[in-house]
Amino acid sequence: MRLCDRRVKIVGTIGPASASAEGLEKAIRSGLNIARLNFSHGAHEDHLQVLTSLRKLSKDLGAPVSILQDLQGPKIRVGQFANGPMELKENTEVELRVTDEKSDGSFIPTSLKEVLSCVKPGQRILLDDGLMELVALEVKGSSIFCRVRYGGMLKDRKGLNLPGANLPIDPITPKDLKDLQFGLSHKVDYVALSFVRQASDMERLRELVSQSQSSHTRLIAKIEMLEALEDLDGIIQASDGVMVARGDLAIEAGQAQLPLIQKRIIERANYYRKPVITATQMLDSMIENPRPTRAEITDVANAVIDGSDALMLSAESASGKHPFLAIQTMHEIISEVERNSDIYYDINLEQEYLEIPEAIAASACLTAMKINAKAIVCFTTTGKTVSLISSYRPKASIIALTHLIEPLNRLELIWGTQTFRIQPYSTSEQAMSQAEELLLKTKMVVPGDRVVVTLGSPVAQGSKTNSIRVYSVSRRNVEEVSEEELPLRTRFSRDRALS
Repeated sequence: MRLCDRRVKIVGTIGPASASAEGLEKAIRSGLNIARLNFSHGAHEDHLQVLTSLRKLSKDLGAPVSILQDLQGPKIRVGQFANGPMELKENTEVELRVTDEKSDGSFIPTSLKEVLSCVKPGQRILLDDGLMELVALEVKGSSIFCRVRYGGMLKDRKGLNLPGANLPIDPITPKDLKDLQFGLSHKVDYVALSFVRQASDMERLRELVSQSQSSHTRLIAKIEMLEALEDLDGIIQASDGVMVARGDLAIEAGQAQLPLIQKRIIERANYYRKPVITATQMLDSMIENPRPTRAEITDVANAVIDGSDALMLSAESASGKHPFLAIQTMHEIISEVERNSDIYYDINLEQEYLEIPEAIAASACLTAMKINAKAIVCFTTTGKTVSLISSYRPKASIIALTHLIEPLNRLELIWGTQTFRIQPYSTSEQAMSQAEELLLKTKMVVPGDRVVVTLGSPVAQGSKTNSIRVYSVSRRNVEEVSEEELPLRTRFSRDRALS
């Protein structure tokens, strides 16, 4: 199977294990589609170096890459310990103190004063992704006195969660505003907002983005709060995509509820034709080991079957021992699942009325299915029609062609889409001539294959997509090129591409 034949995309978090220019190239060659920059860590200078390297590598390798800026949000964390990790022993009492000072080991520090107004006796307080648990006994002054239910060694800056508590805090912090300005100034493709509670959070973020010089940037809502589930449809509609952020979501909702919640989020995102990323601990054991567990393999497979557009690696690619092998392994699992034809074609013809873009997309996919087309070729300037076609999950390859680099990069997140840059064109004949030559050179079609084409007509007037054509590839003489000359994503054999 070719790299370009994989439909579900791979998001890889960039960190110490993959941030060098050499590491980024290995990640792209391993199958990375979207690079996640986690702004909970690292200075702007570090992220800028990664951004610069990614853009250069993407151009040199002929492999578009989306850049996803993940804002930290109001993550509640414990403070620092002057003498190393603090041991929490079960059934002992401990003080959680609101302070900016380092702890001498006699109390747990946190700087977020809002916790004092939200915590009541009996409130569960989870530390370090739920590995440790406290129960609040009493709130007194600037301290919360607790009993340790599950203990452990608590390190600096670990997360603190209050399941079910409604914290009166802004999801866009002053740090986020500075980070957002940085990301937009460098034209990131996507911005993910953490701890979204309601649709108005995304509407505010969109307003901030619209005021910038980077209006092409798309917005991803991270679903990780119980409150978000109450306004899930509104949040999805206010966003350009969503992420199932399973770490905090499992803590908030309870781990037993997570599988059904994940399926619900994916189903609603699919319904609204918005891309959805499933994230957190997908191949967690590969942080240390060269092979995943059987449960992790099944988790990745089920996320594909459920309808995810992309799957995300976190520490596996950022700080793990086997970052590139983790990407390759995810590629192999996804590719194997996608051999099952049951995941293709979700075309609902019962809906009475569709807007023109949706009607064009549905018609293109239905036509491709009925005539057994090899590909759906989309000439695009924004990527909107391509995204809609993707939402119908065609088995025919989706080929997005444009002379603009920004939509090419953005479309790397979209299920099933293969992106290619072509020369500007002023007639449909010029466009199709380039498309046919590219498809034949890359061996994605052979003479006689049928393709479905969507484009705007008349071309010279820059019309939006408004027409569909069925095209049979002619028997033209096309200059032979070696596999090494082809763009990276069209080469056969992952192993050869990685060699």
